[in-house]
Amino acid sequence: MNIKTFDLNLLRVFAAIYAERNVSKAAYAIGLSQPAMSNALMRLRKACSDTLFIRTTGGMEPTALAEELIGPVRQALSILQASLEHPHGFDPRESERTFRILMSDAGEGIVLPRLIPAVLRDAPNVRIETLRRPNELYAQLLQSGEADLAIGNLAFLKAGFYQQRLFGDPYCCLARKKHPFIGGDFTLKQFLEAQHVSVATGNADERVERALAKMRAKRKVILSVTHYHVAAEVVARSNLVVTVPRNAARNAPGVQVLPVPLKIPVADVRQFWHRRAHKNPANQWLRAMLAKQVFE
Repeated sequence: MNIKTFDLNLLRVFAAIYAERNVSKAAYAIGLSQPAMSNALMRLRKACSDTLFIRTTGGMEPTALAEELIGPVRQALSILQASLEHPHGFDPRESERTFRILMSDAGEGIVLPRLIPAVLRDAPNVRIETLRRPNELYAQLLQSGEADLAIGNLAFLKAGFYQQRLFGDPYCCLARKKHPFIGGDFTLKQFLEAQHVSVATGNADERVERALAKMRAKRKVILSVTHYHVAAEVVARSNLVVTVPRNAARNAPGVQVLPVPLKIPVADVRQFWHRRAHKNPANQWLRAMLAKQVFE
């Protein structure tokens, strides 16, 4: 590839197809016609000497090269956009920016219903994309600009990051409504005798294990999943129990919400951003939307 002759507009095409997994939807997202988008994809493939996206029943799946390129491409677009916006500030009514926020499925359930109406009102052309990634990638994604914010109880984001508390989220236990041994009061004895689901991407399990270690006690974990809503669905159809943030239990069908029979602190849900984005007007606007208009 010769960067001197490469059309930089194709980077937006690449990022849009990667995000949408559909050529028509990607065309609509960046304001191109379907034929123009298809032509741009053809030019992009020729420039990269790679198919980049393979059509499957589930959509346009990225190739290995596309997976390697998406991080640097998003970072480059983010830097360009921030540079263009910076001299004139950030106008939410005119911006077509895509904000990417790292959060769990429980975070989506509480944040998005409050955030999106405010965004639609004040910034009709702005797009919000949520990302679910392993915790160990959060710092890298925020530092590179691939993600604008991270929301959650994320004590591991320290050096180089700013944070702001949004709300407190107490923990609870879930069990199915017709559980043969659990109902009403939930004792420590019942908790230790029960079989548990662990949610690998959350902080509840770490806090539970820490509290049990102080008591020199153990629980029986027989299933580990990555999402709170999956854990709730499993619990609703079995005799397992799970410890989750209270907001993760909202609208969960077929379960009873029980107090945790352990002393564990309330989860402080915060928004985190890298210092490189601290004075960025667009990032400041999004943070204000979350802190003032959504959670005040």
